[in-house]
Amino acid sequence: SRSTKMVVHGISMGAATTMMVSGEVEHGQYQHPFIKCFVEDCGYTSVWDEFRGELKEQFGLPPFPLLHTASWLSRQEYGWDFREASALEQVKKCTLPMLFIHGDADTFVPTWMVYPLYEAKPEPKELWIVPGATHAMSYKDYPQEYTEHVKKFVGKYIH
Repeated sequence: SRSTKMVVHGISMGAATTMMVSGEVEHGQYQHPFIKCFVEDCGYTSVWDEFRGELKEQFGLPPFPLLHTASWLSRQEYGWDFREASALEQVKKCTLPMLFIHGDADTFVPTWMVYPLYEAKPEPKELWIVPGATHAMSYKDYPQEYTEHVKKFVGKYIH
């Protein structure tokens, strides 16, 4: 209905999905006009960047040949490769408001990833770097502050 107002809020892979959805526009219009804003918490720039980082961090392996092969197999099986699954490319197309949240102690999805995402996203946007929070722990570590940040941001766009 016309009165429906929705926020898309995702954490980790859900945040990457949130950002992927945020760029789904056709002729400058969202397919889902009831979506009013987005909140992404510790999402990665792209599947390629995330897997490359994990291969190096967890296993000490370079991206070639394993990541290239897995990406190629994904293209064969699902019709998309790891470089295409880019939240960074999608947020560039997002005109709706987005709140970016990332812990400054995140090593699983490294904190540096939030900065190019934030820079790529057109206004309106906000960024909250959570002190001491590791991956997907911002709410657990700071439930009151987290709730207040999200409530204040969302309240600007949903009345």
